[in-house]
Amino acid sequence: MLSSIRHFVSRSPAFAIARRVLAKYRRQKYESKIARFLRERTGIADRLPHGAVYEGTMRCNLHCGFCWVGDLLNLEGEWREELPVDALRSAFPDKVGFQINLTGGELFMRKDIFEVLDVFKSKGYSCGYLTTNGTIIDDEKADALAKLAQSGFLKHISVSVDGPKDIHDEARGAKGTFERTAAGLRRLQEAVKRNGGRRLPISINTTVTKEGLDALDEMVDVAEELGVDAIGLNHLMYSTPEEVNETLRLLGEDDPALIQTYVTPDPGLRPESVRQKVSSLADKCRHKNIRFGTRPQISDEVLDQYYEPGGHVEGRCLYPFLNARVSFSGKMYFCPMIRVEVGDLTKNSMEEIWNNERYVELRRRLLDNTLFPVCQRCCKVELSPDRAIQPDSLQIEN
Repeated sequence: MLSSIRHFVSRSPAFAIARRVLAKYRRQKYESKIARFLRERTGIADRLPHGAVYEGTMRCNLHCGFCWVGDLLNLEGEWREELPVDALRSAFPDKVGFQINLTGGELFMRKDIFEVLDVFKSKGYSCGYLTTNGTIIDDEKADALAKLAQSGFLKHISVSVDGPKDIHDEARGAKGTFERTAAGLRRLQEAVKRNGGRRLPISINTTVTKEGLDALDEMVDVAEELGVDAIGLNHLMYSTPEEVNETLRLLGEDDPALIQTYVTPDPGLRPESVRQKVSSLADKCRHKNIRFGTRPQISDEVLDQYYEPGGHVEGRCLYPFLNARVSFSGKMYFCPMIRVEVGDLTKNSMEEIWNNERYVELRRRLLDNTLFPVCQRCCKVELSPDRAIQPDSLQIEN
């Protein structure tokens, strides 16, 4: 009954108009945020970031060949460097309304992850999203997450799913992974009902890959099977070796390991095939009333160049002006893909780091080049500036 009501409301003209008005308001608000940075071009941001992504751990219980941070996962002894709760409390600023987003690794590999979340909750933060593979969400974890949602702190959970059962298991390198993810999601959904029923948006997140392209539109069936009403699609993040080398030159660096993305001379994805499959997925989502969005947002004209190896894509990125990227150990990096260290929260405050000399210099270089070559195919990039939205929000739209 409830799903029928939600289906009727979401299809109503008034609801569609309200969505468009909200989207326009968000675009205007975002543009006003970044206007000064574009006008002054100094590389200096506000006193503090608007939010931060915290990589709570780089431990993971899976070994996925396509993982773009795969080289950073499960490094010997790195868990000893994870910031303990007391250090986290002093490292992050006291700023009510600060948005914290959590990713990894697999967050629930940390035994103290709920103590970590309680630190951020006690500071008056909101958790915009939390990413997980869902495989180790037991009843206790599910109840704790449901309570965080009930309190208003936890806004969204994103679960990585790569396709129907067999495709997902193959991508994750272990049979039974899909069933473990499904079981974790069921526990979470049941816990939400037990804890007052406050809605906790849960989306499944998938990526365009050569291996999974043919089954991409089957993600709608997967969403229905898992009881999820939103799909986030990531276009493949990749760079050519030439783009990596040119970016390093522009940064004044020489270590290729600083660029954390999938590096290949050719991703093996033809634009027309991607276009057809993404369009089919979007159509099925509309028919089934499942919310759908892509990162980055790509028009048909841009898509050809995006998947053409060495193709040039126009756009911009203001992510490093608005969001901090904090590792498990407290080190801050310029952005998710360009892991040039700009500071260490165990030595300096976030405010001291946020506009230090190195950070400002890198932001200025970014503005001078509009985009670094490796930035062209990042989930944070704005390939259509006139449709810009907050880069770190999960782009789930009808």
